[in-house]
Amino acid sequence: MAEKNEKKVLITIDNVRVKEYDSMNVVVERYEEVFNPISKETIRKWRFKGYSKDILSALQFIQSNELLIDKKAISDLKSHLKQVYESNAKLLEVMKT
Repeated sequence: MAEKNEKKVLITIDNVRVKEYDSMNVVVERYEEVFNPISKETIRKWRFKGYSKDILSALQFIQSNELLIDKKAISDLKSHLKQVYESNAKLLEVMKT
């Protein structure tokens, strides 16, 4: 059963989502691996990345902080540029809908 105060997810792009926060802001989260030092294990969970005033600002935040880019897939400038191109294409696709 979902929590009563669980906020609505507005947009999900791969491992990044934008959720309602309050009437004035949205929150950006990224699903990523996190090491828990107490249990000594790595888990995957949604991690807070920042607040934005609206969805467009959230998309700009995602782009400028390279949240859709897989850092492990980058080995040189060409692979980084490929990741940036794919990230921008995903963001443009969301903006069209």
